[in-house]
Amino acid sequence: MVGTTRTVVAKAAALVCAGVIALGASGCSLTVPPLSEAEAPQTYAQTIDDSLLVAPGTLTVAVDTADAPQAIAQNGGIEGYDVDLARLLAARMGLDLNVIEGTSAESTVGEGLADVYLGAETSDGSSSITVSGVYLENATAVFGRTEGAGTGLTSDVLAQAVVGVQESSASQEVLVRAGIASTQQTFSNVNACFEALGQGQVDYVVCDATAGAYLARAYPGVTFLGTLSTTTTFGLATSADASDLTDALTQALDDITSDGSIDAVHTAWYGHLPVSLADTAVSGVTVADTGTDDDSDADAATTSDAPSDPDSMNSLD
Repeated sequence: MVGTTRTVVAKAAALVCAGVIALGASGCSLTVPPLSEAEAPQTYAQTIDDSLLVAPGTLTVAVDTADAPQAIAQNGGIEGYDVDLARLLAARMGLDLNVIEGTSAESTVGEGLADVYLGAETSDGSSSITVSGVYLENATAVFGRTEGAGTGLTSDVLAQAVVGVQESSASQEVLVRAGIASTQQTFSNVNACFEALGQGQVDYVVCDATAGAYLARAYPGVTFLGTLSTTTTFGLATSADASDLTDALTQALDDITSDGSIDAVHTAWYGHLPVSLADTAVSGVTVADTGTDDDSDADAATTSDAPSDPDSMNSLD
């Protein structure tokens, strides 16, 4: 074990970006815990040899800033759930952190630009890339007001409602595949869907669970009500030749899962969204299994000629 140490914040709340995150479309603002609320720092020893890292003493992590709110390019840097997870991992491994942008494991880890790529799915594994661990789950989900949920949302209730959804998105396709003939009101992005929900123009919003949960924090009384699609899991992608690094990262992920640190970061970004989306399907909905591990906004088998674009949010700058 390398003797170098790093001083880090022990609890995840201290690792969440301080300050205000503005939502461009809604005009609302969301806050996260300031660093002043952090507990006393804790020191961890470096757990991996420098020879296994892109940069000595530093964990270089690649994230996809097109996948908001997991990663968001703003304020001259990169913020998001994945970035705060990366801080936790680096801290537990006794390393400094460098976050870079990248669109895939192959183009970052595979090219020797990063030690690990966050946001990998099982299908991203290959002869050169290893995908391990699970740090986030996502699915197409329904959001609405808690007082309107009654004893629980059902497919019959949803079928009689006005639903806000991004036009030509895969979430819209999921509604079709689930056989839910709701009255749809379409919008150009998820922010606009939530604005309409806040103004009472729609009864529910159907979108990515993570994007919806992030935005729902700015709307009192709006919460996650259930899922409509199979769940996608996201893990850590490393080089297939770096087994020692993979083992160290997996151990660090296990540690921050066991002590609740990752739960605190999940709550800071996604509010009341369950960490596990197992058994959260809306009652009466038969969730179609596409047979792939693709993202819930990319895995839907299209049922028409309309394009299925990923759910998107307006600029968060």
